[in-house]
Amino acid sequence: MDARWCDLNADVLRLVHKRLPCLVDRRNMRRACKSWRAAVAAPAPPQQRPLTWILVPSSGGPTFSCAVGGCRRHDFGVPDYAREARYFGTYSGGWLFLDFGNSRGHGRHGLLNLRTKYCISILGIVCLDLNPSIIRDMVMIAATLSSPPEDEHCIGAAISSYWPGMNGARMHAFWYMRRQVAVMPTASEGVFGPFLEDVIHHKEAFYFLTAQERLHAFAVPEFRVGRRGYLDIPPRKIPSFPHDGRDYDGRDVARYLVESRENLLMVVRYVSDPPQMPPRTSAFKVFEMVELAINNGEAQYAWNELQSLGGRMLFVARGCSKSYNVADYPGLGFSAGVYFLDDDRIYDEFTVLLDGTGRRYPCRDSGKWLLGAAEADNFLPEQAPSSYSPPAWLLP
Repeated sequence: MDARWCDLNADVLRLVHKRLPCLVDRRNMRRACKSWRAAVAAPAPPQQRPLTWILVPSSGGPTFSCAVGGCRRHDFGVPDYAREARYFGTYSGGWLFLDFGNSRGHGRHGLLNLRTKYCISILGIVCLDLNPSIIRDMVMIAATLSSPPEDEHCIGAAISSYWPGMNGARMHAFWYMRRQVAVMPTASEGVFGPFLEDVIHHKEAFYFLTAQERLHAFAVPEFRVGRRGYLDIPPRKIPSFPHDGRDYDGRDVARYLVESRENLLMVVRYVSDPPQMPPRTSAFKVFEMVELAINNGEAQYAWNELQSLGGRMLFVARGCSKSYNVADYPGLGFSAGVYFLDDDRIYDEFTVLLDGTGRRYPCRDSGKWLLGAAEADNFLPEQAPSSYSPPAWLLP
């Protein structure tokens, strides 16, 4: 860099830095030279967590953006084998869940760290808990972890389906990070039981949300590794709700679980009515799980609708939704609301089970919604459809 640029007044540098809407541009400015870094670098508050980034599919492989005004794109170096994978979830520390399709056989899924480029091959096959001799190929729809993948006791949980076939079935699946086979409780639960909407790790348990707005809970400390090296799944617990969920006037909706301020939130996403092609998101409702008065010694719960987000930003996606407080990120242009990306359920989720030309993601339904707003605002530039993945969150 020209020495004259390095000698710019520190107050001017801080003003420029403050007005950059992109978090990545701010970071790059700090890296330009020592004098700039000294002028604009300020220690982050101890409670501040890194904000979510957006991975955007493109013809040359994914780029990434930060989720603030303008969403300028930046090149993102990814291994060649990951350039056309389906991105279906993220975990803190730069980890990304990938689906490579059938090209890698039983290694169709992976967990890639975009910082180090280290990839952990994870399951592409599943067995039944009651009969481990029955092994089938599977595909993950959404996934999360009990702890960082480097942890020797890390357990994964996923919403999954057999591959091929059983198009409408969505089942629980669990795996030990050091093993290559997942375990499902039973096949019948996925075929005849409630449709699974989302999965989250919360207070040492995996919670699955159903379309009836009930929860299936599996306590992580109760998982055991059996004699054959497969996971023994603990009994499923179903917190008691007095009634099934709402019908939302017959509208099509998608549901998410978010951990926020030590409680569980359910975020409900409305599809446009009358329908558009491709469908678009029109509104959201947010509910908080609350415990009711104990009846006959059994705790009961309900979903209470929130009239205010209380200064929260909710970034929603299956398996990896996050909540942040606007007050922790001053000067970045954020406001309380729901931030969302394309969701396969809004289109035709069966496409995620297809390979090659069968996949097509419109990449047109990403935005920000403010509580009470008539419609959502799109914050990503227009782009062409993708043949390999929708946009995805990345937790750096």
